[in-house]
Amino acid sequence: MEETPLVSVVVSCYNHANYIEECLRGIAMQRVDFPYEVYVGDDHSPDGSAEVLKRLKDELPSNFTFILREQNLGALGNGEDLYARARGKYLVHIEGDDFWTYDGRLQAQVDFMEAHPEYTAVYTRCTVVGEDSKPNGEEYPQCPYDDYSFREFFYSRMPGQSGTLLCLRELYLASRDEFMQMGHYGYYPGDRRNAFLFLVNGKVRCMQEDWAAYRHVVKKGASNYSSRVKFNDKYAHTEVAYAKTLVKYAELHGTPEAVMTAKKTYYRFYLKWASDKRSSLKLSDCLHELMAEPRYRLRFLLAPLQWCAVLGFRKLRGIPVDL
Repeated sequence: MEETPLVSVVVSCYNHANYIEECLRGIAMQRVDFPYEVYVGDDHSPDGSAEVLKRLKDELPSNFTFILREQNLGALGNGEDLYARARGKYLVHIEGDDFWTYDGRLQAQVDFMEAHPEYTAVYTRCTVVGEDSKPNGEEYPQCPYDDYSFREFFYSRMPGQSGTLLCLRELYLASRDEFMQMGHYGYYPGDRRNAFLFLVNGKVRCMQEDWAAYRHVVKKGASNYSSRVKFNDKYAHTEVAYAKTLVKYAELHGTPEAVMTAKKTYYRFYLKWASDKRSSLKLSDCLHELMAEPRYRLRFLLAPLQWCAVLGFRKLRGIPVDL
């Protein structure tokens, strides 16, 4: 009988013809003592990615499965189909233009999670590279501590880049689905939501070893989130609704610290956008809601200033706060 994989690795590919081989070679080189599966989904890329995958199919191990789509599903549809195929206790998701640099990465992360059941996720550090796969001088705003915290979440620091993450698959998908059913907003970066969900449901480890590469290419026509987003009224309502959902989820499942962090994040966004001319949100409505808080209203009112002060201080010290 076929062994049930302990880890499921899903790879999203779209217009990654120049990078996907490096990504898949980094996965195939992993030295592990457990079975793992890899699903590679090419979302009908027009750049020849499918041809590269067809060539690699016979060269890579049998635990690699290739899905070459005949029509484009979009990033969300492609990812959801890959998640539905996954069977492992642990889940890893990497974009086809990123890659791993250490052959013991999966083994180390699994060993840690198996020995520490109170953890829901483990990340590693990464190097930011350019189109040529060489370091481009940027630094990812990743957590410098062994354990991630709600404090670092509030200050917009990530536990690590998404391609370095290994998490409990069933817990992640269930908590993510519940969160999304609670909220009524458009697209918002899932890595920030996920970091919060992992913290609410357990502990998050940040391995301080640099075992991955995150490709950040900024050029005309770039498809990364920051180059596509329009900071307008729609985005303002989305960001505030996302933060309100953080509060709802924390109040249902989290500790007082989780609720406090969620509310500070919510009022930081609400006060910011209510004071911005690009948004139709009203400052009077925000202040009315804030004054109805039974406790900590001053702390919530000062949340934007606190956030700006800490990130400004970090930037002065040369610590990356964004990318």
